[in-house]
Amino acid sequence: MNLLISIVIYNKKISDLTILKKIPNKNTDIFIYDNSKFPQEIPTFENVNIYYEHDENNSGVSCAYNQAYKKAKELNKILLLVLDQDSSFKFSFIEQYMKMYKEYKNDYIYAPIVCDEKETKIYSPAFLNNFVGKTQSFENFLYEETYSLLGKSVINSGLMIPLEIFEKIGGYNEKLRLDFSDIYFIEKYKELNPKIVLVDVYLKHSISGDEGKDFAREYNRFRYYCSACKEIERALNTLVFWSPFRRLVRLTIKYKNTKFIKIFYDYYLKGKEI
Repeated sequence: MNLLISIVIYNKKISDLTILKKIPNKNTDIFIYDNSKFPQEIPTFENVNIYYEHDENNSGVSCAYNQAYKKAKELNKILLLVLDQDSSFKFSFIEQYMKMYKEYKNDYIYAPIVCDEKETKIYSPAFLNNFVGKTQSFENFLYEETYSLLGKSVINSGLMIPLEIFEKIGGYNEKLRLDFSDIYFIEKYKELNPKIVLVDVYLKHSISGDEGKDFAREYNRFRYYCSACKEIERALNTLVFWSPFRRLVRLTIKYKNTKFIKIFYDYYLKGKEI
């Protein structure tokens, strides 16, 4: 198979990955990039070649995908499928991806329809306005095979990227360790093609969101978010003010704490690096 499957994990056992629960009867290559503090033993699976890279520095998903691309080149692949540990990707989906690829070749990126477990919301493709994403309604979603990204974007997980396109884009921006990683990549892709091929499969996915109050976690995460906003402004030569400002207001009200204002000032307005 001319495809390398790449999975980014963090504090998760390889043996617990959904995709490894049902292994097909054909040879499959999987690259696992582990951002956890400590490495883990690699389990063996019949018909699966696992290539494992551990990164104790937790360099982020952009670095992981760039490493996956290098491995795909080394293995003489022509396609890279990127996944994260929160996606319930089934091997049976690949058949549909390849069917689409036979028709559209290397001119497009291929993306699944990403939804929540209850199939009420479409996380990807999503509306994108002033670098703020908004989900689509599952019930009202209109499927189109070649899908316009005008005013929209797609998340990383589930993307099948021809290496030819990966090279033209120049890869992922490694300064965007998590936030805006996918938006940067897709905005650069739009310069090549305003449409993607939307594969008619539904990928159940968990989006990390508001899980109650945890000041320390959200305070620290806001630093990275503001820093990423500044970087994507630089990388795309655009203005992203509304996105971090909107989050600043939400967090300040949520915790009734003005400390987030200094984070916004230091890491977004002044561009302090982490």
